[in-house]
Amino acid sequence: MARSFAVVALLVSAFCFSSVLARVGPVDDKFVVVGKIYCDPCHFEFESRLSHPLEGVKITLECKKADTNNVTFTTEAVTDKNGVYTLTCDGDHEEEVCEVNTDANTKGECTIPMVNKFDRIVLTRNMGVSSLTRYVNPLGFMTKAIHSQCGNVVQELGLDKLDD
Repeated sequence: MARSFAVVALLVSAFCFSSVLARVGPVDDKFVVVGKIYCDPCHFEFESRLSHPLEGVKITLECKKADTNNVTFTTEAVTDKNGVYTLTCDGDHEEEVCEVNTDANTKGECTIPMVNKFDRIVLTRNMGVSSLTRYVNPLGFMTKAIHSQCGNVVQELGLDKLDD
């Protein structure tokens, strides 16, 4: 009985040790960052039924060392017809600050950037998330003039009752 317990303990120890060694070697981390850019004709700075996706907006992902502000990684993408973009990021960036930024949108009526023109994203395996896909909050632009139907949207969302 004692001998079978010792064999089981040895096998479990060997398995645990091999798992640790497997992670010590180089890991090919390829993170995929997915986000959306939209037009806000109501100046809500969140999506509503009047919002629509923006195609052709350039997005930049940049990672910097937090202490020196030196850029360590950068990549770019352009939104598709659905306003969606996908960026691929090589390597783990645990010790860095990574941000997704929109370039100026000079096409169409949505050219005014929202207050929040960027979003930070964590690109490391050491945060408890097993997936290598990261989703960024939607970013967008606003029209110069507020759409005539925005008042109806305010009522539909119950935002007109907030002033009471």
